[in-house]
Amino acid sequence: MVVTAFIRLCVLAHLIVLLPLIGAEADSNLTWADYDSAVLSGELVSISGSPLGDGSRLDAVLYMPEGDGPFPALVALHGAGGVFPYQLWWAQWLSEQGYAVLFVDSYCTRGHLCAHDTDDQDKRRGAIMRSWRKVGIRQRIIDAASGYQYLLSHESVKSEEIGVIGWSWGGTSALGAQKLARKLSLQEGGFKLSIAFYPNLREVINHRQWRKLGNLNRPTLILYGESDALESKASYDQLIAENQKIPLRIVSYKDAVRKFDELGEERIKRHPSVGRFKKAFHGPSFEDALSRVLSFLNKHLESELVTD
Repeated sequence: MVVTAFIRLCVLAHLIVLLPLIGAEADSNLTWADYDSAVLSGELVSISGSPLGDGSRLDAVLYMPEGDGPFPALVALHGAGGVFPYQLWWAQWLSEQGYAVLFVDSYCTRGHLCAHDTDDQDKRRGAIMRSWRKVGIRQRIIDAASGYQYLLSHESVKSEEIGVIGWSWGGTSALGAQKLARKLSLQEGGFKLSIAFYPNLREVINHRQWRKLGNLNRPTLILYGESDALESKASYDQLIAENQKIPLRIVSYKDAVRKFDELGEERIKRHPSVGRFKKAFHGPSFEDALSRVLSFLNKHLESELVTD
């Protein structure tokens, strides 16, 4: 009886989903033209850097919902390859759902990559992917904090309702940003939630510096492909075991690989630690992710901090 109750509690608190469950039919006809529109529709802004990092001013792309607000908001973070069109599409789509989104570019003003309108066939993206540590995780987290400060002062943003979302190493940084919020002394308690797409957890979960940041303390949603060679179910099982006090939902899509939410046929890439791996769009997983992300935001953006 006790064991059964414990299992039910774990299932409710930390759901690992293996199959897409919910559709988002309105966006099932996504096209490359939609990506082009998203790239053009955002407002390019400049935000102040933090003295906790290198102090660089940063470019960012701002997407605001229609109306006067104030609106809940998200800071969005890119991965090793820079800001991609499909990520800006997500930002635009979220703004259409009523969320302001500030997509921070951690590369352009540091002289690395300024393109937002190309895919991963762009050789410039390949070059920065191979040397992405020039802007390391710590600096990316500080950049997220700079984005938070920008939104905090925006008259059309609800200062107490700001979360963070990221892809790949941006997802890693989104998780780290909530862990580090107290040390960054962010007003209003820092980020209210984190959403991470395929955040390379296997690469960091046992790293000494990552563990020094402590546990997650805000509602967290993670989405990844079960067939993604860069991810590991064992690392997510460990994350669940170590974070029992928060709403933590991990969605694992059975037939999906890397970048399941970006249009494109299957292509093979090479990673320095795992070798060859696949990237490909997976429609059912993408559609399910739309619904899950929106549901998660609607439910948790006003959640209270969970303390140890």
